Parts: sequence; C-alpha cells; structure tokens
Amino acid sequence: MKRFLFVILIVVSCGEPVDIEATIDARALKISMENISKISTATPQPQPTAQPTATPQPTATLVPFDRAKVEQIAEEKVAVVAEQAYSGDMYIIEEALPELVPLLAPQPTPQPTATPQPIPTPQTFADTDSAYEIYQENRQKVLMIEVGNSTGTGWVIEDGWIITNEHVVGTNKSVIVHIPMSSEGSGYTSFAGNVFGVDRKRDLAAIKLDHGLEPIKTREVDVKDIGKEVFTLGYSAGNAGVPSSHSGILSYVKVADTTLNYEKGTSYYKGDELGSKVSIIVFDAAADPGDSGGPIIDKDGYAIGTVYGFLESAGGKRTTGQQLGTNMASIYEVWEDLKNNKNTSFD
Repeated sequence: MKRFLFVILIVVSCGEPVDIEATIDARALKISMENISKISTATPQPQPTAQPTATPQPTATLVPFDRAKVEQIAEEKVAVVAEQAYSGDMYIIEEALPELVPLLAPQPTPQPTATPQPIPTPQTFADTDSAYEIYQENRQKVLMIEVGNSTGTGWVIEDGWIITNEHVVGTNKSVIVHIPMSSEGSGYTSFAGNVFGVDRKRDLAAIKLDHGLEPIKTREVDVKDIGKEVFTLGYSAGNAGVPSSHSGILSYVKVADTTLNYEKGTSYYKGDELGSKVSIIVFDAAADPGDSGGPIIDKDGYAIGTVYGFLESAGGKRTTGQQLGTNMASIYEVWEDLKNNKNTSFD
C-alpha cells in the first residue's frame, strides 16, 4: 500500500514540482482540525439533589476553548511529524494523530463518584391512638360497683383498695364489685367489697377488696393543665366487664367553697360552708349515669380525678360540656382517713 502511493506521488512529480512540505503541513493540519472539531466541550453536569448524608459534589471546572492555542500546538506537532515523513512514510501523520488530539483540546475536570447513599431503613410507626392505648392499659382496673338495683364505677387506686363516689355506695357497708377478665372479652368476676370511709363534701368512698390488680398511677392538676386531653372510663353502658370510654379536654380547674351535690335539679353547690375548699375538675368528655366514680385519665395514663356528676342550672337543665370531677389534690387530703373508716365530709 505504501509503495503504491509512493509511486503515484512520483508520477505526479514528473508533471510538475510538488511542495512536499506544504502538502504534509496542510494534510496534518486538516486532519488535526477535523479530529478537534469532533471533540465536544464537556456538558456541565447537573448537581444531584443534596442528600442528608451525601458527600458534597464540586462543580465541574470547564476550560474555555482557545482556538489560537490549539492551532499553535497543531503546527508544532505537524512540523515534527513532517520531518519524519521525509523518511519515506507519509502515513505517520495518521498514526501520530491519536496521540496529538488529546493535547489539542481542553480536558474537563474529572468528577468524583458520588458516595453511595444507604437505603433508608423502613420505620415502624408507633400506634398514636392514645384513647385506645389508655383504654387497653386501664380497662381491667376500672370496676363496676353494684348496689341493689343501681350501678356505678370504681377504680383501683391502691393495692387492696378501690375508690368511688359517696353517692354510689350511699349508706351501704357492702357492695358487689365486678372485675373485668384479663382478656378483651366481656367476662368478669364478682366479689363483695367492704365500704370504709365516706366523704359527702368531696363525693368519695373507699372500698376494701383484695383484688390483686395493679393501681392506676395518679397525679393532681391545676390551671396550667387546662386544654390537655383527658379520657373517662365507666359503666354508663351497663355491661359488667366492659367499661365504656369517652375523650375530651380539661376545660377548667376551680375550687368550691361548698358541699358537692349530685341530685337532679340542683346546683352542684349544696350551699353548706364546710371548712376547706374542694378542687374541682371541669371537663367536656362525656360522663353519663353509671360513669360516676370512674377515673379521669390524662394522655400519659395518670388518673387526675374521679367523675362525680355534671353541672346543672338552677332550673335543673344540664349544661352541655360541663362534666365534673374531684381533683386528686382534694382526694390526697382525705384518702388515708377514708381507709381508716372515717367520715371526712366535714373536714
């Protein structure tokens, strides 16, 4: 192949003199420029969306295309190759171009490989249904109190003791206590409980029963707790072993100067001045007949008081959203005396 072309060149040269150096320079420059034109300037790389733990990616450095500089390099390299071509092999230009072309065009800054991001571990979302959790945790600790043909609610306040309303037990010294089974069914067991101390002022009564149940934890509240979520558990539905539940908010915390009263058609103030004041919880969670004596529980599972009734106007009409309970602050004041079989109504 090389010999054939060389012969052609000799034949041409027989016609008229050929400037071999100019021909080589022109050919090399043409080939170089054709190859250079095929090299595209690096396309700027889009920046990946920043990940929480991704390694920051530097922006690619782009060198401006300098045509004059490229031509200068091409001419210098062509001159070198032309000298070698005179040795009898013109195709040395094509052989040298692969080495020349990378020198004639700017190179983009190498981009670092992004740090692989770990696939996030699926998170298990906790059950956020507070009312359901409160109910399941405390349902067995809330008991139905049966007195004759009437029923109310009591709850486990201490090992061996149950608290309820004075108006639930009345003057009885013994009551039937229905304790829910540990399963979620409607089963229950029944025991006789002995009524110890009572308090008409705070509407409280202490019942002695070796029930073996874990008490509901307690705490008192004040006006700083207004607006917090509360729940009630009680037996307004009348099904022993299955207390009902209602939710609402703590509407107000106040003190009363007079005896509490649950009788229909009268104010919850009886009107008797009886020494120390009573701390009352006002809440809007439903509390119906049968729920009396049940616990008022906050979202953290603490019993903050005991339900005793609802607010009525002087005309006997029920005030909507005004359920009432005795604050644990007032229960703490007399609880030890009630366990000692004292009547603390006038304390």
